[in-house]
Amino acid sequence: MLSALILAALVKLNAVIEKPIIPAILFALIAFVFGLLFEQPFLVVAIGAMINLGLGFLFFWLLKRTEGEGLWWVVLIVGIGLFIGLSFIR
Repeated sequence: MLSALILAALVKLNAVIEKPIIPAILFALIAFVFGLLFEQPFLVVAIGAMINLGLGFLFFWLLKRTEGEGLWWVVLIVGIGLFIGLSFIR
């Protein structure tokens, strides 16, 4: 649930700013901090943050590229589903 709220806020931020790397960095940083708070091994948290940065950048870049089109909704739903699904795997 928290993942969806964070992603919703970052999607809104992505709509306002022009650089998709900023919400991707914020998403990876938030995932890194939460990983450390939940006392996961540091290496796991660091690798997860790098994966989140890469996938997050792809997600926010695709949202920027499809802005104003019907495909934007597909990218949004698939992306949020992917991130929420990945959070359940850990």
